[in-house]
Amino acid sequence: MKLNSSWELQEEIVGVIHEVLYRSTIEDLIFFQEIFTQLFFILTDKTDPQKVGNISEDCKKTALASVSLLVQNSSDSVREEVYADAFRPQLGHAIYITLKLIQEEKNRSLKLQAIETLLSLGQKKSFESLPKQQQDVLSTTYANFLPGILMALTRVATADEKQGHKVTALALDAWSYFVMLVMRDNFLSKHVTALGEGATVARLHKQLFGEKDQDSNKKTQLPSKDNKFMLLQPQENLSSKTINIEITSEWVDKTAERVSLLVQSLAKLVTYSHWRVRLSLVHWAQQLICNCCRSLSGGVILAVEVIVGLRSDDIVDVGTAAQDALLAVTEALEVRSQHTHSQQGLLELLEERVYALSTQLPTICRQQDGAKTLTCVRQLLGCLEVLGERLTQVLSGPSHSHRLLHALSFALTLDTTDSDLLLERTDAQDPFELLSIKPSLGKCFKHFQDVRISEALGTTCHLIGYHSNLTLVVDLCLDCLQQSTYHQKESLLMLTLILQGRDERKLREKEQQSIPQEESEQVVKNVLELIMCQEIFNAPLCVSERYNVDDNNVEDLGASLIPVNQQKNLSIDLVKSNVVLVAITLNLISACARMMGRNFDVFLSQVLCSVMEKAGEPNVLVGHTAINTLQEIAQSCGYKNVAELIEKSVPQFWYALSMKLKKLRQHPTAPLVLQVSLEYANIDVIAFIEELVEDVLTCLDTYHNEQALPLVRVLHVYVTAVVKYESKTQAICNDFNSSNISCGINNSFGKGESEVKQEGTFQHSVSHDNRGPIARFLEQYHKDQMTVKEGIEDSDIADVTEHAVDSDRENGNRPESQQDYEDGVAENVLEEDKKKVVPKYIELVVVILERCSHLLYTQDRKLKLVVLKVIKAGCSALASWEDQRLPVVHKLWKPLVLRLKDYDFVVMVLALEVLAAMVVTSGDFLRQRTLKEVFPPLLLFLRNQGHTSLGKSRRSGYYMTPAYRAQMTLLQTLPSLVTSLTLDVVQMSELVNVLMIYLKTRQPVDLCNAGIHLVKQVAHTHPHHVWLALAHQQSPIRIIPPSPNLSSVKINGACCKDLPQEVVELYHQLC
Repeated sequence: MKLNSSWELQEEIVGVIHEVLYRSTIEDLIFFQEIFTQLFFILTDKTDPQKVGNISEDCKKTALASVSLLVQNSSDSVREEVYADAFRPQLGHAIYITLKLIQEEKNRSLKLQAIETLLSLGQKKSFESLPKQQQDVLSTTYANFLPGILMALTRVATADEKQGHKVTALALDAWSYFVMLVMRDNFLSKHVTALGEGATVARLHKQLFGEKDQDSNKKTQLPSKDNKFMLLQPQENLSSKTINIEITSEWVDKTAERVSLLVQSLAKLVTYSHWRVRLSLVHWAQQLICNCCRSLSGGVILAVEVIVGLRSDDIVDVGTAAQDALLAVTEALEVRSQHTHSQQGLLELLEERVYALSTQLPTICRQQDGAKTLTCVRQLLGCLEVLGERLTQVLSGPSHSHRLLHALSFALTLDTTDSDLLLERTDAQDPFELLSIKPSLGKCFKHFQDVRISEALGTTCHLIGYHSNLTLVVDLCLDCLQQSTYHQKESLLMLTLILQGRDERKLREKEQQSIPQEESEQVVKNVLELIMCQEIFNAPLCVSERYNVDDNNVEDLGASLIPVNQQKNLSIDLVKSNVVLVAITLNLISACARMMGRNFDVFLSQVLCSVMEKAGEPNVLVGHTAINTLQEIAQSCGYKNVAELIEKSVPQFWYALSMKLKKLRQHPTAPLVLQVSLEYANIDVIAFIEELVEDVLTCLDTYHNEQALPLVRVLHVYVTAVVKYESKTQAICNDFNSSNISCGINNSFGKGESEVKQEGTFQHSVSHDNRGPIARFLEQYHKDQMTVKEGIEDSDIADVTEHAVDSDRENGNRPESQQDYEDGVAENVLEEDKKKVVPKYIELVVVILERCSHLLYTQDRKLKLVVLKVIKAGCSALASWEDQRLPVVHKLWKPLVLRLKDYDFVVMVLALEVLAAMVVTSGDFLRQRTLKEVFPPLLLFLRNQGHTSLGKSRRSGYYMTPAYRAQMTLLQTLPSLVTSLTLDVVQMSELVNVLMIYLKTRQPVDLCNAGIHLVKQVAHTHPHHVWLALAHQQSPIRIIPPSPNLSSVKINGACCKDLPQEVVELYHQLC
């Protein structure tokens, strides 16, 4: 080709050469040399042979592909001569240009083609089919170019990931091939005796046998006359300047040392993002160990690390390939130990790596590099997995075991800066509601955020518990726990994960021969004795200062909350740390319960009350974790649920709890146990609970200024449980009555037609609800009159019967049915007595409400809110017990009215809800009182706040004020009050006039909608009042009566133009 040929012409020529070579076989060395030289002449700069020519990328790519075809399609005789000494300078220049292209070009496809060309020059595809002698000659040839090839390929493989995963993976394959080609053991062992024995053994061998081996090595490097790779030239014409590496033990050692440095660089690719690169890295490590384990002993450990670390890769193909490679590596290392007379096999290497990784892990974690941390943890996990049962031997040494456990505890350092750790359950929430928390709460780590790292660390701890001596490991963990308080949380978390690993072993091995039961009980006993101390399990969980309150100090009302914290000036960070500490301790108890199974019953008396106390904690994380712990304990001990666990365990803690309630100052958390028992136990334990509730009432009388809030919370839970029990009982009674009614319907076929007709007429009259107030009043009056009349007739009949019986007795005559009459009277008396019997829980509810009538006068806001909730639930519980309800309602009326006038809107709104519940259950008993004392202030409040809320937008922040919420609650509660109170004309007019303030578009949307809904409900019963009020909001109109004798009426409307469309439509419907 001419020097001044254009690019287009060069591309055309190279393309033609490529097509010809694709269909040809080269058998002439001169032709091969001519084409080979011309192709690299195109690729090389014309002015500087050491640079790549400035031609198009397509031309470079086609030229490289042509070189590959030229080498592949050459005959054996030609290829033999190519790798001889005479052709080595041209081959070296070709390799140099190819490496230049690999390193400097940016085009991805061109890089790939250059690497493929380099592999073709190295005869990768046909290497396995070559005879041993030709393989050795090829290896000898490329030993001269090995350093440059490996350095260039290492730079490409460790370059930026932007170059693409295909380039990196192919560079790894090429690197491993050329290392295998030159540094394979079966090749170097022919040149170096005692390969892999070390410098000491080689020096001893030299002293014994002299320089014979070295001379033989030199002699083997000289080309023989019978060598087929020799060019047909006379020996004396060979240039004395031809490079020819002498493969000696010194050269092998230096080359292996440099290659080991490159191995360290390539081993870092385990963190590569694409899985195909990691898969190529597995094959790279396998080739390195299986073919070069004796020559490259320094890189074997790193290669084993790569394989072991990638066994737990996220991609299944990579993990499977690593597992298969591990089996092949094990066999290769066994063969190496036979040749080198070394006892260091795979397990010994892994033990060394466990110690090394245990030392490196804290340093890597401090760097906060997620990729490096994940790699290190996975390598540690892989080593432990392969070691298996030998892990007991690894942990038998005190220094190594302490190093490993300290490294794991440091890696598991928790992050307690999340503000959600201080979340508490509010009194506004249902005590029976199980709150959901975010899964990461209390499980965030300081040195990493990757979930895969935490999962790998957890699996590592599981393996330690699965394979090691449990007693020894637990003792070591407890020692770490006692040595420093800084890593208490981490030590407890590590111990929890280790015990979970033993639980997995127990599930898999049904024979349960891993550890004796007595030893397991002793382990759990030691753990519980240490963690149930005051400093760990009862760590303070509140920021505010807690202390014992003076009985005579009025300012200390409400200052004593659960739990009691004797420390002062606690920081928020310390409280967050304590929350996580207690949560991890509860998880550790769960792990102990799962490991022991049904045998955990012996520890229930030690842990059950404490766990129930934590389940009643207001802190969300601690309470949620404690509830999960109760569920784990119940499942492990063979109970169906927590309710059954508590029911079966009540006799164990009932007496102790009763004593603690009587000494509340010394045991301030005792009410929480009763609270949790009420929340999760069934009503079957009511006999035990009632006596404990009486103890709570006694404590409330004694400590009404100190511990009133937690005690009232317990009473709230008890009354709520009674409400549920009453509703359940009422549902059963309704089902029973409905079954009786169905039987009565079947029996009605035997009645007369007139009776059935009368019953149907009566039922129709009862179901008719569209009557006015006067009709309902007359109907009720008629019913009362008939009831009184029937009572008078029954009393007259009874008097006549009694008089007849007395006269018969005076005459000495005894009626025949007298015995039946007496039996009937006795049965009626027994039935009346049974009707008068009040259950014990109803009596307790009455007593509780009486206590609440006094507690409503307190100034503690939290206590007032809880007391109002107790009253609301109590009214629902006494809905079917009128004789017990009305006296209590009478006692509660006066303090409740004061709360309705409370300056705190939140208290006022809750008091209004309580009033609505009382009015619904008590009927006319509170009607006059409500209309006289409550209804006017409520209307005044709505009138004042309605004018205030006009024109308020969401940007003003008015939607967040208590006044806005109070209006919403009042407008939503008034429909039930209006229905129950039966307002007269004047009161209804006042209510409708107030509601007109909310029927304007300038009001907030929610308030306007609530007002419209209330007006529509009032319009069903009092349409005239609503129409008249709406007419005053319209334009002035004159009403002409149908009779000319009556004068017309003019209504002077306000001409309001800001009425919603729904209000206008309602007005037209009422006209």
